[in-house]
Amino acid sequence: VVDDEFLKVSGKVFNAKTNLPITAAISFQSDSSFSISTNNIGFYEAMLPKARQYQLKIESPGYVSSLERLDVRTIELRELEMSFKLQPIEVGTTVNLRNVLFQQSTAELLAESRNELDLVADFLTKNPTVEIELAGHTDNRGLHAHNLKLSNERVKAVKSYLVEKGISSKRVTGKGYGGTRPIADNDAEDTRKLNRRVEFTIVKR
Repeated sequence: VVDDEFLKVSGKVFNAKTNLPITAAISFQSDSSFSISTNNIGFYEAMLPKARQYQLKIESPGYVSSLERLDVRTIELRELEMSFKLQPIEVGTTVNLRNVLFQQSTAELLAESRNELDLVADFLTKNPTVEIELAGHTDNRGLHAHNLKLSNERVKAVKSYLVEKGISSKRVTGKGYGGTRPIADNDAEDTRKLNRRVEFTIVKR
């Protein structure tokens, strides 16, 4: 029987490229933190107190670590399925930094971006031969020239953050693309916000 005070979270971790399950470590960080590992077919299960927000870090050797947020305070369910996909560390892999956010219409990083950027810095520190190319994107509203300039400034802000964390500037290149490479529909705000993003691609392993 699942206690009302707890949420049972379970799922699998997959290789984003092959969709095959992989073993991984998942850490749940809140007021306190704990880690669990998947079994040999990538499955995990955890009981979480319902009164908290969690940050999840999913890690596996040979893969780019991932951060997820989970607010269980608003979940009515007793059970939740959450599966994750990790990108392999290889040339051509592109990672969307979903939690890297900016003040609207500026290149000023919001405070909540730090955790994901720290994860990227940690990844580059642990993989000293890897080089990445950053790509900045906006939605398609406004002038193309302004969007191009803004996306370039956001790339520079991310690169500066990584260099401050001790990463050689030679290992991080990048450019802004404005609104020319949408990944979602620009007609509604819910989907348009997905186009305002920073990604990195591994260009050297």
